[in-house]
Amino acid sequence: MLGAEEALEAVLGQARPLGGEVAGLAAATGRILLDPVRADRDQPPFDRVLVDGYAVRAASLGSGARLRVVAEIAAGQTSRTVVGPGEAAAVMTGAPMPPGADAAIMVEHTARESVAGEEFVTWPAPGASPPPVRPGTAVAPRGCETRAGTVLLRPGGRITAAAAGVLASVGKVRVQVGRRPTVAVMSTGDELLHPRARRPGPARIRDANSPMLAARCRALGLRVRRLGIVRDDPERLRTAIRTGLESDVLLLSGGVSMGRFDYVEPVLEGLGVRLLVTSVRIRPGKPFVFGFREEDSASSGLVFGLPGNPVSAFTAFELFARPALDRLEGMERVRRPRFRVRLLNPVVNRGPRQAFLPGRVRTAPDGVLEARGIRSVGSADLGAIGQANALLVLPAGAGEAPPGAEILAMPLEGFPDSGPGWQDPRG
Repeated sequence: MLGAEEALEAVLGQARPLGGEVAGLAAATGRILLDPVRADRDQPPFDRVLVDGYAVRAASLGSGARLRVVAEIAAGQTSRTVVGPGEAAAVMTGAPMPPGADAAIMVEHTARESVAGEEFVTWPAPGASPPPVRPGTAVAPRGCETRAGTVLLRPGGRITAAAAGVLASVGKVRVQVGRRPTVAVMSTGDELLHPRARRPGPARIRDANSPMLAARCRALGLRVRRLGIVRDDPERLRTAIRTGLESDVLLLSGGVSMGRFDYVEPVLEGLGVRLLVTSVRIRPGKPFVFGFREEDSASSGLVFGLPGNPVSAFTAFELFARPALDRLEGMERVRRPRFRVRLLNPVVNRGPRQAFLPGRVRTAPDGVLEARGIRSVGSADLGAIGQANALLVLPAGAGEAPPGAEILAMPLEGFPDSGPGWQDPRG
């Protein structure tokens, strides 16, 4: 039985990036960038005005300075008119500074008048109290943001909406991104019924794992092939798993424990899958299986045998399968971050395995992350994990962590809450 970190190392040792493909700017958002992106010119590419107002020579300004307006420059325009002593050019935010000017003043601090067909501006306007103006006031010098050739985006990270803006700003309308793995998902077990089942018998349950795992993969932008529910029969399992191995990754849940009808491991081995992990020292999620199809030279053919209990399956996916899926797509930093949180209620782990317990984390008024353990009755309590936005991490044999204690938490969707507080709707 491996520890969580040892199991993750075994998984990532087989999860090598699948290679790249070219995507257009719109389609690239959310994908993994494979090549560095550099500035194609200085930014800003000229001395840029930061206010609506007037470009001036700072030395021309004094109490009640009266300047002749010699030009008007909008954003996107240039002017060859030189601003001399006692002169000003009307400018809009984002316009290039005209030659001769070295500062800009806000229109709110000025008064403008027409005299004999000429325009004049007075600074400061009666009643205005502007701050002092020096050379460089309200001007962004050329290259102050970045210089041509500077790396703006490093490879190995997801392209966010902001990163898409960076790509557009340097003219990168087509970029090299990581190929997304294809994923097959199946559940095993004679006790399972389709979620549409209206009246499950007393010993039957609706399949929650397949929809949950498929939804988790789709949220990552992956293509998912649903293989449905497979009965506890070696031949049916062999047929379904063989189909699942056509995808880059197979996620199956159930049939990986020590029960009489847990056939998944021998079926996998019979199909040429080498098992590197067969159990992990965590709770929930001990009966976790990972392997790869040895005939594959690339990273395809990865198999994750997740526990049948939904909370265990969810936890094992987040700990082991998600980092592997990110690595296949080309992400460099795939280990899930963990944050220190302050407990609001006691959480307990007296067992010999590291615990990952459902919790709710919020930002307290003092800026500290606060965590509340969610009431749970075990690894089948899907209602508990459905309320969680974090997994609270307790070492093996930690005992009870009291209110006020600091522990680690691994973020889930919705981490952290920013509202006044969370209450369990289950009462």
